[in-house]
Amino acid sequence: MSRKRWVRWAVGTPLVVLGLLVGLWQLSRSWTFQLFGELHARVETSEKVVALTFDDGPRPGQTEAILELLKRHGVRASFFMVGRNIERHRELAARVLAEGHQLGNHSYSHHRLIFKSPSYVREELDRTDALLRGLGVEGELLFRAPNGKKLVVLPWLLSRSGRKHITFDVVPRDDAEQDVELLTSRVMESVRPGSIILFHDGGQEKPGTVKAVDIVLGRLREQGYRFVTVSELLALGGR
Repeated sequence: MSRKRWVRWAVGTPLVVLGLLVGLWQLSRSWTFQLFGELHARVETSEKVVALTFDDGPRPGQTEAILELLKRHGVRASFFMVGRNIERHRELAARVLAEGHQLGNHSYSHHRLIFKSPSYVREELDRTDALLRGLGVEGELLFRAPNGKKLVVLPWLLSRSGRKHITFDVVPRDDAEQDVELLTSRVMESVRPGSIILFHDGGQEKPGTVKAVDIVLGRLREQGYRFVTVSELLALGGR
């Protein structure tokens, strides 16, 4: 190999690898694109309607507080539940369903489903599906990846079974922040007709989340918005 060719190889190869890694990183964190199947971060609609979603539960204390708040506002939401939390708090998960909310699959262990084997990812899906069916959930089971992360294997498996991957376009980041004013402003600045709003009822206690959701529900209703489950929102696509 000539010196010039060796230099091009020595310089170009790391750049190609770096570019590939950057591309994979961007793909894994994208809320609006995946390589296979259906991904929904919001719905195109002219109606002032949004879907309020909660991740990582059920969690005693936090989930009940959210349920009481939703009941007071007369709102139905969608809860993407972690399988192992359903096992630990089955009665609470059943209560969410009994009160008219939608339950979705948020994996079994809440591990990021990237760089995992197909068998591992399939088990994460299937175990939580079985738990949801055991609670009495009927019809289509929607899925949301832990932390919204995916690369190739997860979208491929979802597409093979015709599963919809639900992400979000309004992210107040209440998993990292509990300042009520900040959470509220992030939602109000980003929301639009057809939005899917992400909050959390799992993890650590989130008193700021409860207060922010209360404020957001009131303000959006004042602006003429109504609230539906994710499945109901998907049915409105294009209207």
